Amino acid sequence: MTPKEIAAHYEAKVFDSPDAAESAGFVLTESAQPRNVWNKASAASAIVLKLVQQKSRGDAEEIGLVIEPWRVTGCYKAADNTN
Repeated sequence: MTPKEIAAHYEAKVFDSPDAAESAGFVLTESAQPRNVWNKASAASAIVLKLVQQKSRGDAEEIGLVIEPWRVTGCYKAADNTN
């Protein structure tokens, strides 16, 4: 699977730059700079799985991936927990 396919599978938004994610209200998290395309998919998978856990705990409303040519970064939109 490609990083975009991984994001789609976990219903994560995809951004092409960190600035785009931040302007959409997302907080940047972990980043990886893999050496090749296979490692990029593996890094994307590891990052998105951590974000899925964060979402399942209720800490994140939405999750996303910033997919750049040589870097993958996780991001999330914080959940509004003012109940």
